[in-house]
Amino acid sequence: YSHCAIGTAMCLGFALPDNFCFPYAAEGFSDFWRRWHISLSTWLRDYLYIPLGGSRDGTWRTYRNLMVTMMLGGLWHGAAWTFIIWGALHGLLLIIERAVRLSRLAAWDLWSQISGRLIIRIVTLVVICFTWVPFRAKTWEQTVGHWRAMVGWSTNEGALGIGREAIATAWLTFLLLIAGHWMLRDHTLEALWSRSPQWLQVAVMSSMIIALCILPGEDRAFIYFQF
Repeated sequence: YSHCAIGTAMCLGFALPDNFCFPYAAEGFSDFWRRWHISLSTWLRDYLYIPLGGSRDGTWRTYRNLMVTMMLGGLWHGAAWTFIIWGALHGLLLIIERAVRLSRLAAWDLWSQISGRLIIRIVTLVVICFTWVPFRAKTWEQTVGHWRAMVGWSTNEGALGIGREAIATAWLTFLLLIAGHWMLRDHTLEALWSRSPQWLQVAVMSSMIIALCILPGEDRAFIYFQF
């Protein structure tokens, strides 16, 4: 939706900022929120976190401000406990990350090495995937059921409502998505497009036009469509 809006605005002569910047290549949870739904995270920072005091009034008040901001951010998505839990989880993750950065662990040489950065990316990605469950689940029971299936505590395929072939397809799509995010982490689509050869640009545009004509798809509006 964001790219559609940005592209439409460009056709009318307006330049809108990017709203997502390869968030699944984030190194840490604060980096994730600098890349995910940038317009919302910026609004939460400027109009909630900073007015509450930000990080100016000591460690514990900073943790409180982080938790309150993220819980209200969850409530913004909908009046349901699952959204509040999702916000609270992200608040807790930001608090843990900040506490680690203030501890002796932050001075460990491993984090400046390629292996250390890879570990941080993987941990961030896995935890973020777990937090998406309450965001999309309708009830707390459904959330717990999905979490149990994700860690292998439930062997029933019906726990997720999909079969093995669908799971394999989902894994392939997921891995391709993550590979793309990791490779493009420090780039922009505009810069990549400008450096691409003309034949590749023609091939991409032609494929997109053909896909629009022969693959109309289904009406599966994402949750942000309601906003």
